[in-house]
Amino acid sequence: MGKASSATKKFLSKHLKRTVKHRKKVQKHAKLVASHKRRGTGEPKEDDESKGKIFKDMDVDQFFESGFEIPQEKKSKNSKRESKTVEDESLESEDDSVVEVDSESGEKLDEPEEKEEESDFNVGSQPDDDEPDHKDERSSKLRTKTQSKTNDEDEDESSEDDNDMEQDLEDLKAEDPEFYKYLAKNDKDLLDFKPVNPLDMIDDDEDEDEYEEDKEESRIPTEEKINITNTLLKEWEIQLESPTFILLKQLVEAFKDAVRIQDANEEDGSKYVINDPKTFNHLMILAVSKVPSAFQTLVPFKKNHKGVRKLIDSPEFPKVKVLLKSHAPTLVTLLSDTQSVETGALVLSSLQELLPYITLSKSLLKQIITAVVNLWATTNEVDIQITTFAFLNNSAKEYPGDILEITLKAMYSTFVKQSRKTNAHTMPLINFQKNSSIELFGIDPNVGYQVGFEYIRQLAIHLRNSIISKEKEKYKAVYNWQFCHSLDFWSRLLSAHCNPEREQGKESPLRQLIYPLVQVTIGTIKLIPSPQFFPLRFYLIRSLIRVSQNTGVFIPIFPLLSDILNSSVLTRSPKHSSLHAFDFDHNIRANQAYLGTRVYQEGSCEQIVTLLGEYFVLYCKQIAFPEVTTPAVIYLRRFIKKSKNVKFNRQLSNLIQKLNQNVDFITKARSNVDFTPKNRGAVNNFLKDTAWESTPLGAYIVVQREIEENRRKILRDSLENKQDIKDQRVDGDDDLDLVDLE
Repeated sequence: MGKASSATKKFLSKHLKRTVKHRKKVQKHAKLVASHKRRGTGEPKEDDESKGKIFKDMDVDQFFESGFEIPQEKKSKNSKRESKTVEDESLESEDDSVVEVDSESGEKLDEPEEKEEESDFNVGSQPDDDEPDHKDERSSKLRTKTQSKTNDEDEDESSEDDNDMEQDLEDLKAEDPEFYKYLAKNDKDLLDFKPVNPLDMIDDDEDEDEYEEDKEESRIPTEEKINITNTLLKEWEIQLESPTFILLKQLVEAFKDAVRIQDANEEDGSKYVINDPKTFNHLMILAVSKVPSAFQTLVPFKKNHKGVRKLIDSPEFPKVKVLLKSHAPTLVTLLSDTQSVETGALVLSSLQELLPYITLSKSLLKQIITAVVNLWATTNEVDIQITTFAFLNNSAKEYPGDILEITLKAMYSTFVKQSRKTNAHTMPLINFQKNSSIELFGIDPNVGYQVGFEYIRQLAIHLRNSIISKEKEKYKAVYNWQFCHSLDFWSRLLSAHCNPEREQGKESPLRQLIYPLVQVTIGTIKLIPSPQFFPLRFYLIRSLIRVSQNTGVFIPIFPLLSDILNSSVLTRSPKHSSLHAFDFDHNIRANQAYLGTRVYQEGSCEQIVTLLGEYFVLYCKQIAFPEVTTPAVIYLRRFIKKSKNVKFNRQLSNLIQKLNQNVDFITKARSNVDFTPKNRGAVNNFLKDTAWESTPLGAYIVVQREIEENRRKILRDSLENKQDIKDQRVDGDDDLDLVDLE
């Protein structure tokens, strides 16, 4: 068997299934037409009785006497076509056989010679040279003729079927119009069906494939591109005084191509070309400053009594959306790639002016907010940080229903991603992100509660999975900087917006999040009581102290600190080491080298004393201060008796002394009161006019805070010096490499 051609392979791979499917569909349609036609005309089906009518008046003897001439039934169009094809086939077979018949005798001529030739040929012998070859020529001509005839019939077969179907429907319409109307109502697909030759569709598909290939390979020639010049920009600037959508489209496309070329350093597919940096700056200023005013001219807006810009209904909204979908992403690209404070401020100002139109598209709005939040979270420029925060704050206040929730979720998610790497250098940026996000959560406390509930619940689920999981490394999903920063962020948020002074008698919806947050924080602290994670405990305890201080909610923090007093780090004698002081502010996990050393023990003792003082100073003016501190004082005295750490015992004794002095101060002050504990108003106003710094414990904490601040400053300076030394070493190594290369 010969090898299939490429056209055949292409047909088998691409068009065979569709062709077979189409032919089945045509056959099904033909059957439906025939069945509907029989049903509509009432023509009975053929049976034995109908066939028997042909031989009704004929005996058996007469039948055999007259021969086997079978009377023929009424032929349909299909039978005519079948008879025609049969006759053609018979003619072709006669032509192929090339047989001559004698008119008188009716016998075939030259048959023996032909058989001899065939037998000789089958044996392998060659024909004689003297024999004429006119028969071979005639047979080849007949074969060519029959092949062309069959090809024409194959081409005309589908068209004849189509014409027959259409003709059948036309006949049905003329013979039985009522039934035709019935089909039009109940089976309209049958009447509307138009069979198509699948071979005709092959060429169309090939043309489409060629068109797609040409489209991919096509590029805009350089000669057809428009070169942007200052003259063209000046013309556009003059025309922008009375703008049109066509002019805006040209300007937006030019700005888009210019930014794309500057960003990707390629010009393929762009309509406009720009080569001069000054021209690019001119185009950027024109697009950033003039396009918003042009939008306001074409589709104006009005401000309500709150200063919120509201668009007036206009049929031009679809055109505005199309232009913004091209212009806004260009501004986002320029904003993400810029390193200039002035350029960033201009782009943000332009986006602020376009904000009423951007709110028409939710996807575009989310894209812009995400880009601005990413810049807010990654830049180290203070001016850009302030500018981006101002844009987010103003946008969320103007359109809280459209922008606030998107902004809050984007800021929190980006902040969590950026807090993965925490050290002395990144901590200021992380704290800025926390404080600026807290401001936006206060715009609408109801929206803030919904977002906060969702994310605090997510933290609780992570903690629960870590507790119930049997995997050893599952705790790492909780004991990391991202989780700790998240808990600290929500503690700062609730401390800022659930303050009684800020609430002014009206409870904030965010106050309902205090209890779940405290439970998750305490569960995180108790997850692994290993000395290696004491820094994490201290960090989260500070968050709880902040919540209790600002919200007025009592949180039992002393038991969390007393667990540390019983650890082996404080009870065992430490080993000497030459390690530097451990940085508890920028670490949540201690290295194995620090465990059991004197440096780590002394640092832990300082943290415990500081946190105990910060916790008890919260209640230094409370009328129940003696009752609050009595269990803690008893516990600390017992610990001092057992402990062999002289320095730590001295620090705890000093703290106990200040606690006792404050107890005496409160006892003396409350001996003169004339109200009972049931009088909540009087209890809350106890020593209201007295400053907490004037109490014995308060004065002690003020001094301790100054000492702690000086210690942090010294540690911060030492870390900065280490970083500078590392940078100098890197620069020196680079210089040495350059010298060696020279």
